[in-house]
Amino acid sequence: MDENELFEKYDIECFDYTDYPHKSFWSESMQGDQYRDALTETFSDSNHNATTLYVHIPFCVKLCYFCICHKEITQNYERVKRHVYESLLPEFDLLIGHFERTGIRPRITEVFFGGGSPTILEFEEFDALLGKIRRLVDIASLDRFCVEVDPRNVTEDKLRFYKAQGVTVISIGVQDFDPKVQEAVNRVQSYELTRDTLQLARELFTSINFDLLAGLPYQTEESMRRTMDQVLELAPDRISFDYFRYNEKFYHHMRVLNKLNAFPNGVEKRKIMAVAAAGFKKAGYLRTGFEHFALPTDRVGKALQDGTATYTSLGAIAGTSLNVIATGRSGHGILGDAYLFQNHYEQGHFKKAIDAGELPTYRGHKLSADDALRRDIIRRLRTYFFLDIGVLEHKYSLEFDQYFQKEKIILDYFMRDGLVVQDDGRITVTEDGLHFAELIASVFDVYTNEMLLSRLEEVV
Repeated sequence: MDENELFEKYDIECFDYTDYPHKSFWSESMQGDQYRDALTETFSDSNHNATTLYVHIPFCVKLCYFCICHKEITQNYERVKRHVYESLLPEFDLLIGHFERTGIRPRITEVFFGGGSPTILEFEEFDALLGKIRRLVDIASLDRFCVEVDPRNVTEDKLRFYKAQGVTVISIGVQDFDPKVQEAVNRVQSYELTRDTLQLARELFTSINFDLLAGLPYQTEESMRRTMDQVLELAPDRISFDYFRYNEKFYHHMRVLNKLNAFPNGVEKRKIMAVAAAGFKKAGYLRTGFEHFALPTDRVGKALQDGTATYTSLGAIAGTSLNVIATGRSGHGILGDAYLFQNHYEQGHFKKAIDAGELPTYRGHKLSADDALRRDIIRRLRTYFFLDIGVLEHKYSLEFDQYFQKEKIILDYFMRDGLVVQDDGRITVTEDGLHFAELIASVFDVYTNEMLLSRLEEVV
């Protein structure tokens, strides 16, 4: 089958696996007390994995219509300040108090401010948060300190302030440079503005990431070639290039984007991604995951070549910091191979928990041994695009073909069309299969692979 036929045949939606299992399978019975116990259990082990501290800032000045993140749109900065001082800083106090009472201290090596839009924070509120973070870690000792940046509301003074506070990496939201696409998604951000932000950032920070999306209204293969050429002119160190994921629960998807009647369909969306991926590869970027790219000189690019890179809820990472302590509304964390937790989305529930002296945990999941195995497989497939069966059998004391009998049936569908090959003790995603890596990884999702098998039986 040629590429177009494969795109048509395997036009199948699946989870994007920011973590496994998907959050929709987590339990709301796992809340603050269970989270405290999990923190104690994880960090009482002196050999625990290094940790990333994630700080979610759920505010933006203007709504981007493609957004699926938890956010609050406001131009009233007093609302932002109230959240920082009445909710977010008290959450840090609860965490710090728990660590002090139990005598444990997580080995934090990375800090990440995400959103929303962290650049909405003024200097005083940003510094107030850093005051809490300094009680947990010496910022000067961090391996990486990243802040997501919106060029439309970040100033030169603010970028220099970040540098002075120890920030080493920034991630710039771009999505697309085509003016028609930008207008459709309510994010008008000129190439020149992004270029100027990047040029200053190069003087200040060690690495710069661009966020892009495939599948936005009015995008075509040709328009993506133009955007890709402009991105390559700017040459960021890393590129996060995900699919736009339409979701009917978001009113701005339903009421705004639907009216345009201009979405690329599933096949066109994959073609747009394929055009960009080929261009980035030709320009020398390494594919550090299904939808991530990095220059060989970048930290994640080096980790991929060393075999230490992996994928977590924060995207493609160097693999040196596998735990995530998440703060802020909707932030979700990872504690070893045992636990996943997420904070409340709604401010009312979040604040109610804080006021009661409870960590604002909404739901969680305790991984079984099978969950940990499957998460390992999914992470490896979407990062390196192959599985070493012998390594898995030794690590988990299992016989692969016997343990994954059902999964082998599903893999056979992909093997017949040349998306996957198995030889020399390896299952490898082929060049054609790279376009469907997230679908191939979903074979090992025990929560959904019955549905996948049923869907594949329909298309074969």
